[in-house]
Amino acid sequence: MRDPLLFCRMDWKARPARRWLIVGLLVALAHAGVWFGLDRLRNTAQPVPAFKVIEAALLPPPAPTPTPPPVSRPRPLPMAPPPPKKTATPRPEPFPPAPVPRATPAAPPEPAPVPIVATPPAPEPASPAPPVPAPAPAPPAPPPVVEAPRFNAAYLNNPPPDYPAVARRRGLEGRVVVRAEVLADGRCARVELKQGSGHALLDEAALEAVRKWRFIPARQGDMAVNAWVDVPIAFKLKN
Repeated sequence: MRDPLLFCRMDWKARPARRWLIVGLLVALAHAGVWFGLDRLRNTAQPVPAFKVIEAALLPPPAPTPTPPPVSRPRPLPMAPPPPKKTATPRPEPFPPAPVPRATPAAPPEPAPVPIVATPPAPEPASPAPPVPAPAPAPPAPPPVVEAPRFNAAYLNNPPPDYPAVARRRGLEGRVVVRAEVLADGRCARVELKQGSGHALLDEAALEAVRKWRFIPARQGDMAVNAWVDVPIAFKLKN
């Protein structure tokens, strides 16, 4: 019987030789495959066809076609005039005819002279008379003067404005000018503050009083008209 230990030692030494033999065979097969593939590629490769070079050139424009000259037609030859006709020559008579006496026409009577009457010259046209200037229109009459409304008539009974108690205690004084629009019936339509006193209490008291007053309306001739009037009001404390 073989020694199993010896067999294992021999198998361990034989394994590397097999391994290298297999590796060598694989390398040889790989080289053979590469060489075979390169040979096939070399045989199957075809040369790239060269492109043809196309040359292009610009052609000159076509020459204009010459226009044929107009064909002149020959003029017709003038026709020869026809030969004159031969006239028969009169034969002389053996005896000439006797001349026939012609009656002499009477001379026409001379026309009577037409009397010439001198025409008097036409009278020259008289020169036109110079135009008479029209009288200047009379200037329009000025409108009648407007008389301002009045508020100080005694019969109007316009009460004076109330002196505000606060203004009295403070000792406020001043002069107010109220501008009022007076209607044709004498009533006050509206009021405006034309000049203030510097104190609102006094200004408001003056406006309120004039708003209730009656006026003599303004007149333009014989007609009552609307107009504005200034109403001065003084506020003054008495000692």
